[in-house]
Amino acid sequence: MTHAQGPRPSPDEARQALESITLSKQALAPHVRSPAWLYPAQAVGMAMFVIGLVFSKEADWATGLFAVSGILFCVLPMLQSRGRVVVDVYTHPGSRGLSWTYVAVFLLICVAAVVLYSTYSRAWIAYVAAVLVLVLTLVAGPAMDARLERALRNAG
Repeated sequence: MTHAQGPRPSPDEARQALESITLSKQALAPHVRSPAWLYPAQAVGMAMFVIGLVFSKEADWATGLFAVSGILFCVLPMLQSRGRVVVDVYTHPGSRGLSWTYVAVFLLICVAAVVLYSTYSRAWIAYVAAVLVLVLTLVAGPAMDARLERALRNAG
């Protein structure tokens, strides 16, 4: 099956189209910041997830934390996108490296917390891991936003 194509653009038309795309990205850059409430809400959800994960084998309330964190993670993207365009900081090439680092450190904290709690059965391990994840999210989230903004501003 073939597609009908119009005449090829001239070099000047192609250059103008690329310049237009660059200008659009640069104009978008100052507006990519996530809402101020997003990363604190995400951080609380991540902390609840870690506590629920660590205590999941022995406390019934831990399942409730999983459920609440799961609902929070489902609702946050919908709330964030209400009335605005969202550029995903986790998948955009401008911030993808930092997002992979964030996910890797989060997983490392989760695994360490579960292993340490399984070994030593100290509740404080779960709470320290939750605080670490909370701080990690509060630092990494705005850093990913800043990287994304910089990548869009320098697009060209």
